[in-house]
Amino acid sequence: MLGELISKILLVLFGYAMPAFECFKTLETRPDDATMLRFWCQYWIIVSMVIACESFVSWMPMYGEIKLAFFVYLWYPKTKGSDVVYDSFIRPTVMQYEPNIEQRLEHLRANSGQLIAFYIKNFADKGTAFFMDFLRYVVSERPEASNSEQRSSWSSWNPFASRRREPSPPPRERRFSGSDPDDAPPPPAIADVLRASLGGAMPRRPHNNN
Repeated sequence: MLGELISKILLVLFGYAMPAFECFKTLETRPDDATMLRFWCQYWIIVSMVIACESFVSWMPMYGEIKLAFFVYLWYPKTKGSDVVYDSFIRPTVMQYEPNIEQRLEHLRANSGQLIAFYIKNFADKGTAFFMDFLRYVVSERPEASNSEQRSSWSSWNPFASRRREPSPPPRERRFSGSDPDDAPPPPAIADVLRASLGGAMPRRPHNNN
């Protein structure tokens, strides 16, 4: 992990930043030096072709280190590999297929406006549809979230914290049913009821105070 990060940093420094600065100095200080201008043009042509084709070879082990060493080989003053690679591989191949490449580039350049407009419209349509789908998803998920919050509040309710005292039932009317001994009237009351029903035929016994 650390080695890969260091390789990327070194590639940015020695593969892009330093050659770009040297090319800048050549353009500003020696604009009439056709040899150096040609050299840096060759370098950037090779770099662009490597970047275009690296998706097919990036699976190779130690690809970052090999790429860094190759870029340094291209611009290093003692090697100047740009001249060798360009004259040996790039120039013969491109010159062989130049008419076909030129025709395809002209067709692509003529239709570039329509192509860009198509992609912008397609991106805008897909972006709008995605936003509307996301908005519907958020709206549809909101009640479920509230229900879950309500369930969580119910689950966290403590019955002992806010327990209300139940009201006492109303007093029950006492009736003589004969089944419950607690509801039966006292014996003197029973005698009075029987005496009233018999019309006084039953004499009342005096109470013995002794």
